[in-house]
Amino acid sequence: MAGRSTEMQRVFETVRMVAPTDMTVLITGESGTGKDLAAKAVHELSNRSNGPFVAVNCPTVPEQILESELFGYKKGAFTHATQNKTGLFQEADGGTIFLDEIGDVSPAIQTKLLRVLQEREIKPLGDTRSIRVDVRIIASTNQDLKARIREGAFREDLFYRINVLPLHLPPLRDRPSDIPLIAENLLQKHRTRLKKPEKRLSADLMSWLQSRPWEGNVRELENTVIQAILFSAEESIRPEDLDSLPRGQGAPCPPGFADVGGLPYREAKETLLRSFNASYIGELLRETGGNVTRAAKKCGLERQALQQIMRRYDISAADYRS
Repeated sequence: MAGRSTEMQRVFETVRMVAPTDMTVLITGESGTGKDLAAKAVHELSNRSNGPFVAVNCPTVPEQILESELFGYKKGAFTHATQNKTGLFQEADGGTIFLDEIGDVSPAIQTKLLRVLQEREIKPLGDTRSIRVDVRIIASTNQDLKARIREGAFREDLFYRINVLPLHLPPLRDRPSDIPLIAENLLQKHRTRLKKPEKRLSADLMSWLQSRPWEGNVRELENTVIQAILFSAEESIRPEDLDSLPRGQGAPCPPGFADVGGLPYREAKETLLRSFNASYIGELLRETGGNVTRAAKKCGLERQALQQIMRRYDISAADYRS
């Protein structure tokens, strides 16, 4: 996390205040604002820093798999349950579990999470006894949970259980003074990773970066910096280096938000997701020769979860096998 603005100094101060407590934290903010980094910071500054930090990206895991991942199961609990499985809450015992985008979990999972928060115990699928867990819960969302409550999509009692210590991350467009620092950090990080020679961001490019709305926040800025590193021929990166970036499925990053600005929200979101998954999962499958199991391991997903995403976006592993 980086920033010298008043808004980010307020975030840093809040992190320092909430970290030493053992209470549940709800991190809110738009996609790409760094909610995962804030969760890690709270953990690292807490008394649980020597314990595990287990992150769960809730929207990427199908409901039936998410339940068994979180709570575990006993052998014979369902078809193909050939052995006991330890759930992520048990894996996080003595540490912190981060439930990323909790607003997307189903009502059934919400009910089970409420029990964990109330009783500090879980019940694996197929088990008749409960297991005590010593876990701090940090949750995040980019949604208006109060609106979700009014729609009947999110439990009000669960909201008040997780919203004990709220932490809001401001969008990047509200703190343009932080962009030079963030962009320089990203430049050095990815230049090294991509094995590129020394490069610097020109003053003109920095001014251009600070004038952008950044609907995708730091994540969109990061994509732009990566593209700038790849497509600039000179040591100094200029705005014109970004003029001819390739777009579409073959691009190194999904298309920018400006490309879908005229579309309805749902169509724009689906377009971005389709492009991102085609690019990201396609690259994983190229690296693994179309091996879905290895690709899932590389990106931190369960094989079934990755297969479900591939089916949704018509991505075939066979296209990447030699």
